[in-house]
Amino acid sequence: MSKLEELMQQQAVLAEEIKRVAKDEKADALKEVRRLCKLHGFTHNQLKAYLAAGRKPKSK
Repeated sequence: MSKLEELMQQQAVLAEEIKRVAKDEKADALKEVRRLCKLHGFTHNQLKAYLAAGRKPKSK
């Protein structure tokens, strides 16, 4: 196996590991958000204006 093939294989392995770690961290962050919402009594309606992508704040 050439050095290039070896490096390409390592790159593929690292890409898969990056995807897995990112997925795990995202799941952990969501668990933390849910825990904090439950702890402080936040509801979906209280948070949706802050979490929705692309929403503009209401003008007064």
